[in-house]
Amino acid sequence: MQAFRVACREKSTGRHRIARLGISGGWRVLLGGALLGAVVVGVAVMGGCGGNGGGNGDEQGIPVKTVRVDFEEVSVPVHTSGKLTSAMEVRLSFKTGGIVGRIPADEGEAVMSGQLLAALKADEIDAQVTQARSGFDKADRDLKRARRLYADSVITLEQVQDVETGFSVARSQLTIAEFNQTHSSIYAPTDGRILKRFAEVNELVAPGSPVFFFGSSGGQWTVRAGISDRDIIRLSLGDSARVTFDAYKGLEFPARVVEIGEAADPMSGAFEIELSLDDGGMKLVSGFVARVDVFPASREPMHIVPIEALIEADGEHGYVYVPDQGGAMALKKAVVLGCLIGERVAIQSGLEGEELVVTEGAAYLTDNAAIRIVDGPGENGNRDGPGDPDKE
Repeated sequence: MQAFRVACREKSTGRHRIARLGISGGWRVLLGGALLGAVVVGVAVMGGCGGNGGGNGDEQGIPVKTVRVDFEEVSVPVHTSGKLTSAMEVRLSFKTGGIVGRIPADEGEAVMSGQLLAALKADEIDAQVTQARSGFDKADRDLKRARRLYADSVITLEQVQDVETGFSVARSQLTIAEFNQTHSSIYAPTDGRILKRFAEVNELVAPGSPVFFFGSSGGQWTVRAGISDRDIIRLSLGDSARVTFDAYKGLEFPARVVEIGEAADPMSGAFEIELSLDDGGMKLVSGFVARVDVFPASREPMHIVPIEALIEADGEHGYVYVPDQGGAMALKKAVVLGCLIGERVAIQSGLEGEELVVTEGAAYLTDNAAIRIVDGPGENGNRDGPGDPDKE
C-alpha cells in the first residue's frame, strides 16, 4: 500500500518540523490525538440536540468550529530509500588468468595507495615475457643484418621490408607480455579499504574475475537510490536532500543530488539518482541502508488545512468536511493529500473554491448533516465565536 507523503517545505516559512506517517493506521493514531479537543463539542451536541427538542433555529444542528483554507506554494518531497557507498567503489581483478600466489590484504583492512593487494604465481607469465623478449632480440638482429645486406645489394628491398615487419610484430608481442606481467599483480588505486575479497591463495582465477571489492576512503560518501518516473521529472541537479540511517537514530545528514539517471533499470523500472552526502565527521560504513527525502526546487500551489480537519486518510486520499454556502449543512469532501507541514496538511486537490473547513466537531458529522458554526472568522485563519473574550 502506498505510503502518504508526509513532509514538505513552504516558500514563506522555510523549514518546518517533519513527521513521518504510515497509511491509514498511522493517520488514525495522529488524528485520534487531534480529535480529543472535540469531546467538549460532543457534549454540546448532546445538550443542543437532546432534551425536548425545543429551542430556536439558531440552536439547531451540531455545533462545529471552522478555519480558513490557506493557499501556499510548497515543495512536495520525494521519499525513497537507497544504499550508502564510497565515492569510488571498484572491483579489482587480474588482467590475465592464473593461480593466485599471494594475497597480503585481508577483507576489511585499510590500505594505502600503491600497496600490493594480490599477485599471481609468476612462472607462466615470466616465461611468456622471456619468450617474447628472445623473439624481439632475434628480430632486431635480423633487421640489422638485412639492412647491411641491402646496402651491399645482396638482398632486395622487399626482403628488407619483410624483416622490418617481423621486427614490429616481435616488438608488439614483447609489449603485450610485459603489460600482462605488470597486471598480474593488483595494487590499491587510492587510500581505501577492502570491502570484500572474492579469492584465496592457490585458487585459479579467470581473466577479469573480481578479486577485491575496493572502496576509497577520501571522505566522500554517496547514496544511490531509485525513484519512479513520476518523481524523476520533478528533480534537478543540486536539489537538497535529507538522509537518515538506522545506525544514527534522530540524526539527519544533509545531501544534494549530483547525478540523475536517464534510463530506467530493466529489472525494477526505477530511475537511479546519486546524492553526495556530508558525513559531518560521523563514522559511516558502506552498505548502510538510507532513508532519503529529496526536496525539489520546483514548488506547487496547494491548499493548507489543520491536521484535525482530516476525518479519514488512506494513502494519498482523505476526507474533510466543509460548510455549505449558507453555513447550515456539512458537506463531505474527498481530497488528495500532498504532505505534512508541522501540524498542517497540504491538499493537492479537492478543495477548489472552498474557503472554510470544519475542525472541531468533524468527528460527529455525516454528509449533509445540519451544523451550527459556533465561531466567526478572525485573524490568522481562525474564527472568533460568540464567547470570544475579544468580542465581549
